[in-house]
Amino acid sequence: MIKRIIILAMIVILGSCAQSLYKNKFIISGTYLKVSSSDKRAAKIVYQEFKRLDKIFNIYDKESELSALNRTYNLPHKATDELIELLQLSQDVYNLSQGAFDVSHGALYKFWKKLISDGSLRKLPTPETIAKVREIGGMDKIEINLEKRTITIKRKGLIIDLSGIAKGYMVDKAISCLKQEGINSALINAGGDIYCLGMDQGTPWEVGIQDPKQSLNTLETQSLTDEAITTSGGYEQFFTFEGKEYSHLIDPRKGYPVENNIISVSVITKNCTTGDGLATAFSILGLEGVKEFISKNNSTIRVFLVHSLNGDQRVHVFK
Repeated sequence: MIKRIIILAMIVILGSCAQSLYKNKFIISGTYLKVSSSDKRAAKIVYQEFKRLDKIFNIYDKESELSALNRTYNLPHKATDELIELLQLSQDVYNLSQGAFDVSHGALYKFWKKLISDGSLRKLPTPETIAKVREIGGMDKIEINLEKRTITIKRKGLIIDLSGIAKGYMVDKAISCLKQEGINSALINAGGDIYCLGMDQGTPWEVGIQDPKQSLNTLETQSLTDEAITTSGGYEQFFTFEGKEYSHLIDPRKGYPVENNIISVSVITKNCTTGDGLATAFSILGLEGVKEFISKNNSTIRVFLVHSLNGDQRVHVFK
């Protein structure tokens, strides 16, 4: 899934005691990683865990485990626990979103990325062309054997793309590492996927959701303790074809770019993995789809959806 995290979607407000925080920034997995904590050990622990997991999930690294899996066909791959777990979590989000989030359609996302990035788009692909590419994917063509700890790709050419959920999972795993080392206060921001561990020196972490169109404005400020907030959207990532703007986000159910006027979606959850996947799914489902999801699922998540209507920006809050 061509997920474009809005790099500037979150303004992290560190409060009056910010000068006593250790703040570090790294670049990994093609995005930035920021760690703020009163414990100077936190940044190194988080970075090391991200490096370890990047070797499993990075689809652009030919040496990663995911790349090795994607080169197989009908051959059981002895998988790490992390890869099995994340595929299972991806299946959960797939089911919750009724297919709007689908990691099995890497071939489809790669197809569109090439068309958009190399300037070869002269006309939109025909439905027949898209149907052929979509036939390659399908969550039912990925077999997980929990007893043998293997993953088998049952369709030749199928590509698993975990880009829409891996960073959230990596954040959660890094938080677990911090807890194991007795660190109970930290904020991790991985390209817009944020987790607030504990409190910021006695008070909740303050996170502002940025106005997509006016970077200095904040739409909403949330006080978070042991919660994640993730943002997805396409307002900064789109392409223009024959005078019309199209999102870089691809709807795996239809095979074409999303057309629903969603500018951005921010999701607050108890864990970053679920929030990461749902933020992508909600960007594809659109306003009515999010309303239907909220009505059918009893959950503690909060959703902040920015929607364009006749050129005007509307903010919808679901709590």
